[in-house]
Amino acid sequence: MSSATKIDVAGPLKKATGELQALAITTETEIGGVARAFEGLAGYADTIMLLAAAIVECVENESVRSVLPKVQALGAAARQFMEERLQATAGILETVTKEVNVLGELSRVTQGQAAIAIETKALSVLTNIEVAHLGDVGAGFQYLARELAGFSKSVTDDIQELARHTEVRRAAIEGTRRVLSDELPCLRESVARMEVDLANALATVESSLTQLSGAPAQFRSGVEDIARQIAGAVTAIQTHDITRQQIEHVQEGFALIAAGMCGDENSGAGADQALPRAYAGLTIQMYQLRAIKETVANWASQIRTCMGGILKVSASDMVGIGPMVLEQERNASSQLAQIERLERESQAYSERIQGTLGGLSSLMQLVGEHLQKSKSVRNRLQLLTFNSIIEASHLGTQAHVILAIAKSIKGVSADWGQITDQSGNAMQELMVLVKHANELMEAFSEAASEKLREAQAQTRTSLENLRTAAAFAARQAQEMKVATGKMQDKIAKVGSTGDLLDACFDRFDVVLTEVEEVRRQLEIDDPGVKQRYDPDEMEQLFSASYTTEMEREVLRAALRGKALPVAQTTLAGNSAELF
Repeated sequence: MSSATKIDVAGPLKKATGELQALAITTETEIGGVARAFEGLAGYADTIMLLAAAIVECVENESVRSVLPKVQALGAAARQFMEERLQATAGILETVTKEVNVLGELSRVTQGQAAIAIETKALSVLTNIEVAHLGDVGAGFQYLARELAGFSKSVTDDIQELARHTEVRRAAIEGTRRVLSDELPCLRESVARMEVDLANALATVESSLTQLSGAPAQFRSGVEDIARQIAGAVTAIQTHDITRQQIEHVQEGFALIAAGMCGDENSGAGADQALPRAYAGLTIQMYQLRAIKETVANWASQIRTCMGGILKVSASDMVGIGPMVLEQERNASSQLAQIERLERESQAYSERIQGTLGGLSSLMQLVGEHLQKSKSVRNRLQLLTFNSIIEASHLGTQAHVILAIAKSIKGVSADWGQITDQSGNAMQELMVLVKHANELMEAFSEAASEKLREAQAQTRTSLENLRTAAAFAARQAQEMKVATGKMQDKIAKVGSTGDLLDACFDRFDVVLTEVEEVRRQLEIDDPGVKQRYDPDEMEQLFSASYTTEMEREVLRAALRGKALPVAQTTLAGNSAELF
């Protein structure tokens, strides 16, 4: 081998060694800064995950998970409550309408009885006149005149009282009927609107709860992924010591090659092996440099990906969850208030109807008493008619007027009896209607409202729990936003590190080019050089200083002309070292 060949090998190797030394010095500071930055980022990631986990734990609590079922139960109870009252109101309206008609019939009955009372009074006057005309003979009929006069006065007083009460109750019932007729369509509309609003409220509450329960978990999953990337980046940075050792091993390899080219072995038989050994050594170092470059590129890419992921992490959606859920809670609370308003309105109808029905009960009692008196009057009239006819028959033709009066009383008695029967029928019909109305009023009772009240109470408690959870989520999310902001600020400060590392490690290409040029020169000087080295000898010679299995795999691939082993994406720190 010529002196020129020795210089051509030693010079480039010395230069390549210098480039690798400069690379190690330049990257040391940058790698240290990145390592410290990512250790801080790992802390922020842990903080964010703890905050997100707290939100998840909060929304997975039974008190929050039961909100939707409670609101759904409230909606079902409210719909049932209002439907029952709506049907009851419609039934009561129909019953009240019939009651108005019955009361009108009672009014006509009292009018007929009043007419009979007037007729009876007229008969009393005629009887008095005839008694005066008959003189001592007609003295026995004086009691008839008194009975007829007393009967007329008593019946007139009773009828007036009954007519007054009947008219008052009929007016009250008619007023209730008008109110119910006017309000029933409005009540139907309110119930229909309530059902729509409740459906919307349920949908919004369900959507809010889904977002409240799902978003923190999704956010935490994203942050956990970032945390894994950070851990991988930290691990990769920590493997820089291994990478630095590998670079040093390449430098030692260069020194070994240079020594082999310049030593005493270059004379005699050893000279024939110097070039093949040098060629094999250069091939090994080129493989090692490419493996190092690929490893560095992998974890540099991992760092860059992690930084990009962190910059994309945003807690803005999380920050909006709390207020959004609180807004939906307010919507649900407004529906609860609407249900309570409808309940109060229906209760007002109930109290008015109950008042009217209570007055009807008093009227029915009065009608019943009047009916009993009417029956008693009918019996008295019948007895009076019978006695009058007998007495008139004893007097013969002298009492023909009294006999006519008696026969008139008999007709009055028949008419009175017929009207009394009509009054009794109206009374029975009114009693049936009032009983039916009272049964319908059960829909407005406290017992009927109990299920709704219970659902309302449970919903209020659940909504209070929801408010508490939403407020907690809002506070936690705000802290998460602060933490993510700090992460992003830190990444912004070290954002140029990736570019600096890329620039530093571009020197690998320079070294590879120089070594490739030397190896090509050896092939030119000795075309058969790459077939004349002993792979086992070269492995034993160059592997002595290797401390990682990866380096040895690369060495074997270089000596046997195989593909470069695949670099691991995430290195395992010093555990990758052999010793």
